[in-house]
Amino acid sequence: MENAQLSSPTRIVKKADSLEGWCEEVFDRLRQRNEAQNIALFIWHEEGLKLVASQTQREFCFFQQFRPAEEYSGYRIDWEKLAESVKENDGSYISELPINAAWRQSSMQWEHAVIPLYENEEILGYMLLEVELFNEEKKFSESSLLWLKDRAERQLKCRILSHNLNQFHLSSKKNELDLALNNHTLASQLSHLKSLHEISLRFTKATSISSLCRIAVELGKSRLQIDRMAIFLCDMETCMMWGTWGTDKYGNTIDRSDVNQDLPNNPFMEEALARKNELIVKENVPLYFGQEQVGIGWNIMMAMWNNDECIGWIAADNLIYKSPLDEPKKEAIKLLAASVCQKIIKLRETEEADERFYQLQEHCRRQAQDLEYLQSRVDVVNAQNQWLGIHDASTGLLGTRYFDLSFASFVACARDRRRNIASFSICMDFYKAFQKAYGEEATIRVFQTIAREVKSIIKPVGLNMLFTTQPGKLSLLVHCNDEVLLKEIADKIVKTAYTLNIENKASPFYQRVTLSVGLSTNCVSLFSLQSKVLKKAEKACLMAEKLGKNRYCVD
Repeated sequence: MENAQLSSPTRIVKKADSLEGWCEEVFDRLRQRNEAQNIALFIWHEEGLKLVASQTQREFCFFQQFRPAEEYSGYRIDWEKLAESVKENDGSYISELPINAAWRQSSMQWEHAVIPLYENEEILGYMLLEVELFNEEKKFSESSLLWLKDRAERQLKCRILSHNLNQFHLSSKKNELDLALNNHTLASQLSHLKSLHEISLRFTKATSISSLCRIAVELGKSRLQIDRMAIFLCDMETCMMWGTWGTDKYGNTIDRSDVNQDLPNNPFMEEALARKNELIVKENVPLYFGQEQVGIGWNIMMAMWNNDECIGWIAADNLIYKSPLDEPKKEAIKLLAASVCQKIIKLRETEEADERFYQLQEHCRRQAQDLEYLQSRVDVVNAQNQWLGIHDASTGLLGTRYFDLSFASFVACARDRRRNIASFSICMDFYKAFQKAYGEEATIRVFQTIAREVKSIIKPVGLNMLFTTQPGKLSLLVHCNDEVLLKEIADKIVKTAYTLNIENKASPFYQRVTLSVGLSTNCVSLFSLQSKVLKKAEKACLMAEKLGKNRYCVD
């Protein structure tokens, strides 16, 4: 009894008198009489324009639950404005593509007509007509479509009201149907969630973006019952796109990495990129493999975003089994796209980190080679010490010849290590007076002692060059970026010489051997001349002598 009550509203309106029957009859007459190939009916319903029915290449589809108008074209169209424009253009206009197509299949042009449908002065909706032209003669004239306007004015409003009434009766009697539908929806959602969980677990095994996309396509088909699916990546800066994995027209998983082209320039793509985190749906439209049309059905696109950067999209359709696109499947595809997007981002971050690691390894390898090369140069120089004359003849210490030979490699090493070069000028106070009072031999011994103490002080600091430039003077170059440490070294050199307590009666102030030290913390730049490197330190040393000796000054 209850079943009879539930089914009775469906018999209130015969199909011939229903909105669906009216659409089918009118569409068939438009196809035969006006040669229309693509037809769509949009009506105003609940303060919005809705898609009621469409026919694409003889594939008729009626939507019991009216769809948003955007689901015909895949993007928003101002039908009122388009109808006004068409009216001013002799009732139709011509373009290269049907409104719901993505690729041009031939060199033919398409004629489009948008007919406003009225009852008296009330606008009911719009009828879209499209036909492929084989010559310049238009198919849609205002006079040839007068019958359509007349029939719409006499019958369409009644059919719409009848349909709404029928839907109302159905909705008032379908508690059990709603419960069954809700149970089915919940079961479908639960099944999709379990499948998405399994897919996410399988994603963890992906070690590259290519393997990730293949897993997503294969599991999208087997677990989410998606007929065909493909994943494309893009670079918005270069406006390029490339394929990963997808399906052919038979539903087989195939490698689409051969696809590498400019981003498609069509309204559907623009709409998908403009509506962030929204699933873009097209109902009863041509379906493609590449740019070849292979069928008709629904088509969806979901863009993937990394913050404000689009990194690609997932496309899917129902070419094989013609399964309907219900809400659970829409949500599942959105969640799948989000999961794929996040995994792609993580894999790219991993790839970038690996690339940086390999670059660092290569840099370390080059540094090791440079140090090895530098060491070999030092070994060669040491082997040639005796005949190159790099030692000072009187003191046996390294002289200016050593500085001339080693300076270039010393600077190159500092640049490789990103270190500054600091210079010291060390002068023995009252050197000539000490030499006159104590003799040449004693003076040389004291100078050598001072050189040994300086070497012991700077040994822990790093690479350095200590040499004598003239009698009683030492010069020191060292790799160091720490100015505080450099000042401590200068201070220690001065204090060490003082604490040696070597007698010097020629010194009127301290009665012992003391040192004056000049310091330049960064004496080498990109354009520094070798002859000018020690000048700042020598100037600072001269200032220390003028200030009373036994001290250091910094340039």
